[in-house]
Amino acid sequence: MKKTTVHEQSYLLLTWSDVGNVLMQLAEQIIQSGEQYDRIIALAKGGLTWSRTLCDYLGLSNLSSIQISFYTDIGKTARTPVITQSLPITIQNERVLIFDDLADSGETLKIAKKYAKMHGAKSVKVATLASKTWTKFLPDYFIFTSGEWIIFPGETRETIVLLSKMWRERGDSEAQIKKQFIEIGFSLDEIHLFLPVQ
Repeated sequence: MKKTTVHEQSYLLLTWSDVGNVLMQLAEQIIQSGEQYDRIIALAKGGLTWSRTLCDYLGLSNLSSIQISFYTDIGKTARTPVITQSLPITIQNERVLIFDDLADSGETLKIAKKYAKMHGAKSVKVATLASKTWTKFLPDYFIFTSGEWIIFPGETRETIVLLSKMWRERGDSEAQIKKQFIEIGFSLDEIHLFLPVQ
């Protein structure tokens, strides 16, 4: 994990290897809790990338997903989260583990937990890789807490596009923007492939 600050904003960049280690620790924490689950419900998009691996680590074969939209832009959210993709199956009387990459405000996780209970889940717990220091909803399982802008490896292009737009609006030059991406920890290959051309 690499921490950097650019324009007074702190970033924490995780590699695929970093996430693999955190995911293994999360699985160990869940296993050691003694809790048993019938299904993981991954929240799209953040929980999708690693949910299959978490299923394997926990010995689960049932994996589903729902999508809840909340963020509209960098640091901007809608007033309330909206379920944009619902469950296509029944979870009546199941022990459900909701999984996402991050507990930020916690609003999305609250809605997901309520949604699962409304659909008849016997029990519902929540797991994330990380939790923000300001979250209003602490997951049952998580590995680390951070106040930085966390960048997961599955959102490289999205982050480069968003940050380059933000920095251009600040008046940063193209050379300065590339340098800042390198400082954060992105590779030259990633920068060349995903940085929008002006």
